[in-house]
Amino acid sequence: MQDRVHGVVTNILGRDRFELRILDTGRFNEHNYKNWACIRIAGINDPELYPGNHPGLPESIPMEKLKNREVQCFIMARDNDGNAVAVVQCVN
Repeated sequence: MQDRVHGVVTNILGRDRFELRILDTGRFNEHNYKNWACIRIAGINDPELYPGNHPGLPESIPMEKLKNREVQCFIMARDNDGNAVAVVQCVN
């Protein structure tokens, strides 16, 4: 079963990461979550991680649109830095 966290995006940390102020967590989560978490969006291949020519890839993903939005995150894994990698769904 995957973990679930619900909260408000407070800060954009890069092309695929944001800071989440956690409002609620899943009842049966495997991991413990405090008031804040760094979330990395699953499925975004950040050009900074994969240098070279990427035809058709936009210069930047419009992450700023997530700021101050309420989201639900379904945690799929953890990256090497300990960030939660999640599928993210906007609630409002």
